[in-house]
Amino acid sequence: MTQENGTGCEGTPGRWGPALRALRLRSNMKQDDAASRLRVSQSYISRLENGVVEPSPDIISRLRALLHNPVHRPLVDQLCAIVRHSPHAVALLAYRDGAVSVIEASSRYRHAGPPFDAYLPDMQTADPLGQAVSNIVRQVLACGAFDGEIACMEVVWRAPVDGEMRSFHSVQTPVFTGTEWLVHSATAAMSAAGYKAFLARNGGPEIVHGF
Repeated sequence: MTQENGTGCEGTPGRWGPALRALRLRSNMKQDDAASRLRVSQSYISRLENGVVEPSPDIISRLRALLHNPVHRPLVDQLCAIVRHSPHAVALLAYRDGAVSVIEASSRYRHAGPPFDAYLPDMQTADPLGQAVSNIVRQVLACGAFDGEIACMEVVWRAPVDGEMRSFHSVQTPVFTGTEWLVHSATAAMSAAGYKAFLARNGGPEIVHGF
């Protein structure tokens, strides 16, 4: 099977070079380092990436091992896997083309019911997610989380669930993938007393933690 991320290039001439170059760029790996790992010359790596040569079966075996090594998986793939398989209510947010989108969410987040049922992957914040969630998104943008300017932001909020006002505690943590800043968003229900205590302790519904 041929995969678009370049880790499955079998039977696809000309794909090994671009796949290797993509790996080197995201891993900050030099050509001579790749050459050492593959037991070839640096000039061979250059020719391979430029499509001048096709690898032999022996070198393809080494390329496959290098590209499939979990250490070299893109960080964003690892983050998505962490979020997807988390037993907690977590999501991974990206700020692209002027809008915040959910690019991954845990099963618990997906099936937690309102207000989380609208907070699904690929749904942009322009969609009707509820005023409370929209406010959090604006706060995340305003505090510079998508620029890596903070360590994390805690915020407490309330939303109607089954006709009853419920309280929640969210932590928004910036994570740099090497190419962009994402925000890991974790939310848990809290008691009304806990909500009031947070407000009293911090003088408001949010607190920004710096470095």
